[in-house]
Amino acid sequence: MGDGVTAARRSPGRPRKADAEQRILDAAIDEYLERGATGFTIDGVARRAGVGKSTVYLRWPDRDTLLVDSVLARSRAIEDVDTGALRDDLIALSANMLRFLLDPVGFATLRLTVEAVASRAAPQVATDVADRHRRAAGLVLTRAADRGELINPVTQARVIECLYGAITLKVLALGIEADTIGDVEIAAACTELVDMLLPLLLEHGQPPQDSAR
Repeated sequence: MGDGVTAARRSPGRPRKADAEQRILDAAIDEYLERGATGFTIDGVARRAGVGKSTVYLRWPDRDTLLVDSVLARSRAIEDVDTGALRDDLIALSANMLRFLLDPVGFATLRLTVEAVASRAAPQVATDVADRHRRAAGLVLTRAADRGELINPVTQARVIECLYGAITLKVLALGIEADTIGDVEIAAACTELVDMLLPLLLEHGQPPQDSAR
């Protein structure tokens, strides 16, 4: 009886729930990266994950829900930064975002966000991604205000939109050369961008603080 129980426990039958879910999520993002939204199917994901379609449908009711969950599960939140100065915080925040979007999973997040907005099939992904960026930028601006740096409340939302928009366009412009850009180039690009936008963010032309000075 003991041998039978041991054999049953070691039987290579259905994968455990947590293992199956992770395999499905990994397979889904790989399927999306290879085939895009139009070629993304539950059949294809199930084959990649080595599970039956019924296993996928037990956890996700449709392909859009699975696609959104897979991208968000493997996309990291933009890292919080706190250097002690607004200018340096914005440079670090911009660099974190640029590195993220240059990563294949980060680019998949951008790609899915654009497709979600265009098709309106999965609007929650666009909302989730936008909220992550707003929270990260909001923390930076709140800390700056707490330190006494005078943030212009009229322009702050638009300046952050310009910052993120410029980074997104940078990623799209790099295209297939994205994997050739290094930390030095990222830092230079983000510093130039922040220095151009920062005067619009500060009230009364207040000079930016630089922790390195």
